[in-house]
Order: sequence, then structure tokens, then C-alpha cells
Amino acid sequence: METLAEQFQQVSKQKSRVQRENKMLKQGLIFSGGLILVLIGYLLFIEYFTPLFGRWPQVQRSLRRAEIQNSYLKGQIDSLYRVNDLLLELSPYYTGVFYEVQIGAFENFNLADYKDDLVKMNIDYNGPLDQYTLGKFRDLEKALAFQKDVQQMGIQDAFVVAKVDGERVTVKEAQREAERLRESREESIEKNPT
Repeated sequence: METLAEQFQQVSKQKSRVQRENKMLKQGLIFSGGLILVLIGYLLFIEYFTPLFGRWPQVQRSLRRAEIQNSYLKGQIDSLYRVNDLLLELSPYYTGVFYEVQIGAFENFNLADYKDDLVKMNIDYNGPLDQYTLGKFRDLEKALAFQKDVQQMGIQDAFVVAKVDGERVTVKEAQREAERLRESREESIEKNPT
């Protein structure tokens, strides 16, 4: 059997060991907390300022160059789309959405002999009536403005007609198709930014 002095000595040793371990744990915790604070501070610093060392300055310069080039290319793509739209408007073929101003529809009136001389007049031979239209606009607002001008010139019955890929549709259908094409174009640009 152990004496009380031996038991006290063992408890003292255990207490000393627990105190040492406790002290080491506290030091480890303080060190870990300090390291975490330093890392958080560094992350906040590099979020708002360019780091002073490492490859960060090079990466930052490369990113700026890429953003400038990307902006330039987006402008070029937009310009190409505008030129393409203009070429399509001037083309005798219909692709996409167009608006025209119809100035009349006649059954026994034939301007086919003059068609070559009437460069901007279009004749649609649909059904019993020959439908005469002027203009070829991608933008509905421009077509409506032209319709107003034509009406002021004395053709009061002029109205806007819409076509999608050469087929006559309602203006609402053409607007939906134009919106779908615009979203498709934007989606294409977003998927291929360069």
C-alpha cells in the first residue's frame, strides 16, 4: 500500500504534467490564432492593394492587358454585327427580321415593268393582290418613323409589315424573333468573349 506522501507525490507529478500540457496548448492556440489573423490581414490587404512581392504585379498587369484587349474585341464584334446588319439591309435577300412600309396592295395594277428602275420598291406577289413596300429596316422604330413620313407625303394607308427570313409575319412575332436573335447573339458573345 502506498503511503499518503507517495500518493501526494504522484498527484503533484500529474498536476505538473497537466500544467505543462495546458501551457503548450495555450501557446499553440495563441500561435495558431496569430497566424490566422496574419493570413486574414494579408488576404484583406491583397484584396484592396497589389502585393509588393511575388508574381502578383505581373499577374495584375496581364489581367489589365487582357481586360483592355477584351474590351477592344467586344467593340470589334459589335462593329462587325452592325456592318453585317447594314449589308443584310442592302442585300436583295432576306435573312433575319426586317420591317417594311407597305404603301398599297392592288389587284389590277402592275408595276413589274418598272421594278428594275424602282430599286427600293419591293413587290410581293402573294395571293390575288400585288403588295408594294418601301424600305428594309432592321429597327422597328425606324420603320415606324418612315411610315409616318410616307403618310405625310399623302399615302395615308401606309403601314409597317414584318418579315422573318423573307416570310411575312405579324409585327409582334417579328419582335419576339428579333429579341430571341439578340439574346442568342449576346449569349454567343458571353460564351466566346475573345
